[in-house]
Amino acid sequence: MPNQINSNCDRDVIQTLRTAHQNQTQLNLMADQKANILIGTLVLMFTVVFTRLLTLSDYNKQIIIPLAVFIVLELIPIILTTLVLIPKNIRKLKGVSIEKMPNPLFFGSFTSFSEIEYTNFIKQNLRDNQSAQQFLVKDIYQIGLVLKRKYYLLKLAYLFAIMGFVIPVLIWIVTFVLS
Repeated sequence: MPNQINSNCDRDVIQTLRTAHQNQTQLNLMADQKANILIGTLVLMFTVVFTRLLTLSDYNKQIIIPLAVFIVLELIPIILTTLVLIPKNIRKLKGVSIEKMPNPLFFGSFTSFSEIEYTNFIKQNLRDNQSAQQFLVKDIYQIGLVLKRKYYLLKLAYLFAIMGFVIPVLIWIVTFVLS
């Protein structure tokens, strides 16, 4: 009976870790989607602004400065969202033994080794629920680090995108009122 209780606890722990892993994977996808949406929106805005820039500036000189500020401020979120989408930590591990690889479940780590090396490593180190838990916890932590970076960059991108709309309007209002 105590063995069955321990087995159920192990299953619950693994299920909890799987759920956390799935949630983080979903958050990763959402971050990429948010970055893609923002890039698409900003590129569309740039297209509209650039096509209208020359004609608008011929009629109204006051619009040039707000449009220039808009362009500069909206370039920043495009760069930030591009950084969100650029893969990170996908490099060949040089001089690192398979036992010291940062994350045995991440393809950016294990593809530095041959299939035979990796298979043998997994067979030797993934023996029971405890070792599976260790692998999952390490993977969850590493995904969390990636998510922290992505969502920080997204936060900055959205803040600059908002400023890129608000500040030019304020500049335009001030120049329009003063002239």
